[in-house]
Amino acid sequence: MAVAQTINITVDKDFARFGSKSYAINKINTVEVRVRQPHGIGGAVICGIIALVLFLGAIGNGLNTGGGSAGTSIVGAVIFAALAYWSWTRTKIREYQLFLMTSSSSTQAYTSNDEYEVMNLRDSIESAMVGKLDS
Repeated sequence: MAVAQTINITVDKDFARFGSKSYAINKINTVEVRVRQPHGIGGAVICGIIALVLFLGAIGNGLNTGGGSAGTSIVGAVIFAALAYWSWTRTKIREYQLFLMTSSSSTQAYTSNDEYEVMNLRDSIESAMVGKLDS
């Protein structure tokens, strides 16, 4: 699990600085924000199906035996339903990546889960590129 690091980010008319890396504003051709979904929905679907099968098995077992041995299947169904919910909530996470393109390369300069932070940073760099940023 990655630990969030706080880096000092500044943008002025000459440089965009991301911690110890600096990018010359006059060398940046394009600024791009890409959205990435780091967690897929597969785990939620699989756990949900397992929970459903266990729950239906518990109902069928309870009807056939008078309810005596259905408890274990119900507990398993609840556990897998909880795992399905947890996996589903992780699919809502979005990662916003700021890319700076120059004539020679494309560099991922910054990544955050905060869309507004990345969009404001992009706007600041674009303003510096057209000379509208003071400092």
